[in-house]
Amino acid sequence: MSEAPTGNRIVSIAEDLLAHPIERTTPDRVVALAVEHVPGCSMASITLRSGGREVESPAASDPLAALLDSWQYESGDGPCLSALEDGSVRLSDDLRAETRWPHWSPRASDTGVVSVLSLRLATPERVLGSLNMYARQTHVFTDDSVDIGAVYARIASGILFSAKQTSGLREALESRNVIGIAQGLLMNRYGLTRDQAFEVLRRRSQESQTKLRDLAADVVEQWDRLDTREPSRHV
Repeated sequence: MSEAPTGNRIVSIAEDLLAHPIERTTPDRVVALAVEHVPGCSMASITLRSGGREVESPAASDPLAALLDSWQYESGDGPCLSALEDGSVRLSDDLRAETRWPHWSPRASDTGVVSVLSLRLATPERVLGSLNMYARQTHVFTDDSVDIGAVYARIASGILFSAKQTSGLREALESRNVIGIAQGLLMNRYGLTRDQAFEVLRRRSQESQTKLRDLAADVVEQWDRLDTREPSRHV
């Protein structure tokens, strides 16, 4: 390997990723910046583990990159899956001579893509997926490409994980807020306790097979249409 990326290059990568609030850092932005920052990369995609062993590509800088990913998912072999599973750098300078992924490599090289660099996206808490970078020229991913790509993948992993956590926390807080408002409306209209109001919402949620938050939002938005019969008969 060559010397590690300079401090200025790392700062530039971090600044670009953090140019927007963390919760607005999307996979689309991550792949776009990978093309910009990683030498040799002409197109990029992200593989994310969506649940269990299921994988998907939520973002790609080029439709061909997404197609190359999908072929890996179909065949069960390929650099993005290998990088995701064991965390090793997966680099191929010429897919036309590649033997590690016998089902995928010939198909990929037939499209004109002949080089690939895949790096795991992970934090100490969780393995997220992989960052996949493709090129139509052989031997374009140098030692610097690998070094810079590794730094970029580590930074992107932390930001994507934090964005997901922040988004999940915000969604949870918003859900709790709208449920609380719906409880308050039921309490005020029917003289219920907070626990009784929650039980009404929970029961209606189960009966209608509607998420509790969605039901609460509907109660808030459509309150003027609710039946105004006696509490004992209405609930």
